[in-house]
Amino acid sequence: MVVPANEAVPNPLLRQAREARNLTQDEVAAGLTQLGAKGATGGLVGKWERGICRPNRFHRRLLCQFYNANQAELGLAPDAPHAPASLPSRNPVGLLAHAGDAAVTARQKRSSVDPATLDELDADVERFALECQAVPHAELFPQVWDDWQQVEQLLDARRSLKDRVHLTLLGGQLTYFLARLSFNLADYTAARRHAALAWQYAEDVGQAVLCASVKTLQGTIAFYAGQHQRALDCLQAADRYDNPYNRPRIAANMARVYGVLGERRDAEQALAVMERHLVDLPVQPGDSPYTSATAMSALATTLAWLGEGETAEVYARKAVALHNRPGVRQTLFEDRGNAMLNLAVSPVMRKQPEPEEAARFGIEVMAVPDVQRTETVRKRATELLELLGAWRAVPAIKEFTERLREYRLTQPTA
Repeated sequence: MVVPANEAVPNPLLRQAREARNLTQDEVAAGLTQLGAKGATGGLVGKWERGICRPNRFHRRLLCQFYNANQAELGLAPDAPHAPASLPSRNPVGLLAHAGDAAVTARQKRSSVDPATLDELDADVERFALECQAVPHAELFPQVWDDWQQVEQLLDARRSLKDRVHLTLLGGQLTYFLARLSFNLADYTAARRHAALAWQYAEDVGQAVLCASVKTLQGTIAFYAGQHQRALDCLQAADRYDNPYNRPRIAANMARVYGVLGERRDAEQALAVMERHLVDLPVQPGDSPYTSATAMSALATTLAWLGEGETAEVYARKAVALHNRPGVRQTLFEDRGNAMLNLAVSPVMRKQPEPEEAARFGIEVMAVPDVQRTETVRKRATELLELLGAWRAVPAIKEFTERLREYRLTQPTA
């Protein structure tokens, strides 16, 4: 809220917090931007310190996080003067009366969240869990972002323990989706930051599906960044939150890492765990369910890394057939793209390679609409191109190379 200049009340506490850390206003703005603030500038920080305007709830929360202080210590408590309040009288009666009045004021600060609001947020989270598999990620991201900001604002107020736990779970689920969508739109930095925040929420509530999903996603981000040992560490941490919903995906992702590392025995054991624990469960807020189709893809991926091209091709063809069933083909675009690329890798891994067949499959994947493009598919296609390096002069491989070069990810708009 902007106030007339002649009514501005400077906030010395906010300025002192900055100066005590030898920071400029621009450096504070940069720090807030790293924490997720949009539009933070040194000039805006200066306005807050001079009292020309006050930070909104979202910015107040980030300022507290940045300075590791509470709102009162920064002169940001609602309706409180910026300068430190004068101490109450040391007269015992005066102090007791003051403390009693303060208790009444504190009790009145507590407010309940409208149950309808929580119901709407719960419904949105359930919808996002479904739409992460079928709706363009750039389209879905702003919707998740808006809900998360609303949850953050609700958490700024004093709430009952029941409401706070509910909101914390929602915050974890929403930031998990922000991390997942950011990663699949190729922003690894944003994905890591959202995932780190999602883990804070998840750890607070201890909900098994959310905890396992966040750690599995952190492992996926690390895997695609080439950090294989870190990926394994994250997956082992996810395994501590063992539950039937997440168990097969964790095992499949472990098999993938072991396959890349050439650890055949460990990879085969992880695949056996995945197959043994496949279950048919409805979608939950977190990882997508691990289906027979995704299991076939996991087997194809890992076996290809282990050099078993012919066997990998059998599973890859089964995965593609399952993804192309009526009623499924127009959804699950990311999983279907990866299944097709597993099939594309197989001809290259045969004893008698057929690079042109591999390139044709790759070209088909690259032809999907812009809004259905994802980072995991782009990475897998890049791996395929590396495998085709010895045949770069073949026309089909040249065309695939050009299609991959033009494969751009659509970015969300505000």
